[in-house]
Amino acid sequence: MSFALLLLTFFALLHLPPLRRLPALATPADRAAVAAGLFFIGAGVMHFLMPARYEAMIPPQLPSPAFWVFLSGVAEVAGGVGILLRRTRRLAALGLIALLVAILPANIHEAVSNSASHVLPFPDWYFWLRIPFQLVYIAWVAWAGGLWRNMARARLEAHG
Repeated sequence: MSFALLLLTFFALLHLPPLRRLPALATPADRAAVAAGLFFIGAGVMHFLMPARYEAMIPPQLPSPAFWVFLSGVAEVAGGVGILLRRTRRLAALGLIALLVAILPANIHEAVSNSASHVLPFPDWYFWLRIPFQLVYIAWVAWAGGLWRNMARARLEAHG
């Protein structure tokens, strides 16, 4: 939820008149993509700055929590950079959606087991609230990546 507030803050700041006049921020979807890019780059970097917080959330069935934290951090940074660029935005959006789906079991595991509470300064309910926010992030990335426009266009062509 705190990450959602960060994403919305980036988005709101990008709507300020001097910024929204920039060609890279011309449309709300462009601003959503830049906000998502900054969001995911920041989230990915946090995996390297505070790996213990993320390692504690890895389900015990997965070997080498440090590997999974490193891999997901690299994927978040790469997806964040990719969604910033119009040329790679759609592919990056698909990759970020796959990543969000892939990390959902870790979020569910943390909500159920509360195994990371000793390294994360959040109340128990916070981890349950994170789960539905995965859907918000997926929808945001799909919109920012132009996936909804492409699906709507394909439907119109199929039925038109």
